[in-house]
Amino acid sequence: MTKKKEIMCHIFALFCVFIWGTTFISTKVLLESFHPVIILIYRLVICVSLLFIIHPKIFKTNSFKHELLFIGAGASGVTFYFLFENLALSYTSASDVGIIVSMAPFFTLLFCTIFLKTEKITIWFIIGFITAIIGIILISINGSNNLNMNPLGYFLAIIAMVMWGFYSVFVKKIGDLGYKGIGVTRKIMYYGLILLIPFIFIFRCDFNFLALASFRNLGNILFLGILASTLCFLLWNYSLRNIGAVKTSIYIYLSPVITTIASFIILDEIINVYTIIGMILAILGLVISSINRKIKLRKDV
Repeated sequence: MTKKKEIMCHIFALFCVFIWGTTFISTKVLLESFHPVIILIYRLVICVSLLFIIHPKIFKTNSFKHELLFIGAGASGVTFYFLFENLALSYTSASDVGIIVSMAPFFTLLFCTIFLKTEKITIWFIIGFITAIIGIILISINGSNNLNMNPLGYFLAIIAMVMWGFYSVFVKKIGDLGYKGIGVTRKIMYYGLILLIPFIFIFRCDFNFLALASFRNLGNILFLGILASTLCFLLWNYSLRNIGAVKTSIYIYLSPVITTIASFIILDEIINVYTIIGMILAILGLVISSINRKIKLRKDV
C-alpha cells in the first residue's frame, strides 16, 4: 500500500468519526418522535436503497461459509450495535453513551488479538486508552462531579461496543478473503436491515409516518441514512481493510470531543475547563495509542 493511500485511509476514518460524533444529537432528537428500532429501519432503508442505485450489480460470495461472515457483520455491526446504542440513548444522555462508545478501540484490539491473531496489545495502546478514557470522563462530568449514568443505559452501551468489536473482526476477515468494494458494504447493510425486522414486532413499533412531515425529523433521518450510514460505512470499511481494525478504531477516541463541540454549536451547551482538559486528554490518548506499536506487552512465542 502506498503512503498516499494510507494517508487517505486515516483521513477517511477521521471524517467518519467526525460525522458519527454528531449522530448522537440527531438520534436524541428523533427519539422524541420515533422508537429506536424505527429510526434504524428508516436509516437502513435509505442506506441500502442508495447502495443499490450506486452499485446495482448482484454481489455473490464464493461459499456459504463466506456468506456467514457477511451475516455476522450485518448482525453485529448494524443490527445489534445500532439497536443497543439507540436503546442506550433512550435511558441516558448522549455524553454518557459517548464514554462507552469510546471504548470501542479496546474491544476491537481485544477481539482482533483473540480471533485474528493479527494484533498484540502494546504498552502505548494501554497508556493511550487510559489517557483518552480519563479525558472522556472529564468531558462527560463537565464540572458536575458525577456521571448520572443510568445502569441500564450503561449496560446497553457496553453491549453495543462488544458488537462493534465483533464487527471489526468480521469486516477484516471479509477483506482478507479478497472481497471489496461497494457490494461488500451493501450486503452487510442488507443483512443488518433484514435481521432488524423482527424487532418491529417484538417492540410493537409504530412507524409514525406523520412525524416525517417535520423538516427537523426528516432532515435528521436523511443525515443518518445518507452521510452517517451510506458514505461513512463505505469509507470506514475501506480504511479498516487497508490499515487494519485497530488503527482505524482509535479515531473513535475523538467522538466525544466532536459530540461536545457539536452540542456547543447546535444546542448551546456550555464548554468549561473540565471539558477543555478532557478534549486535550482524549486527543493525546489518540496520539499515544498510535506510536511505537512494536513495543509489546508480551513476547512473541
